[in-house]
Amino acid sequence: MLLSIFTSLYQALIGKNDDPIYEDEVFFSVGLFTIIIALAVGILFYLGIGRWKAIFCHLKHWIVSLLIVLVVTGLLALQQAKSATQAEVFDAYMVRFAMFNALFAIIWFFLFSLLLKRFSIFSKHTPF
Repeated sequence: MLLSIFTSLYQALIGKNDDPIYEDEVFFSVGLFTIIIALAVGILFYLGIGRWKAIFCHLKHWIVSLLIVLVVTGLLALQQAKSATQAEVFDAYMVRFAMFNALFAIIWFFLFSLLLKRFSIFSKHTPF
């Protein structure tokens, strides 16, 4: 079920690729790890440093966490697509896939932030 959700989502936004490896391996693994990374960074921000010291409760720290999620998930998607297809260089589809995956990661991180911020001591009002 998750495989079809990730495949449908990615193909609806970036188009279908002729290489079946994207449907068979890349979309599911990257989509799943994107959610896991966004959740892990959210937990670290709100339940880790959000309970540790009051100095890490500002919007700029949340934005740094968001940028970490953005970069890590974008690079993950790019590298996984290149590795699975055994390509020598990155092609336009891989770059587009990585960009949309990073966008999905931002959305997931934002949603996890809404859920997790209530469990924080100092970051209850971050990002708003």
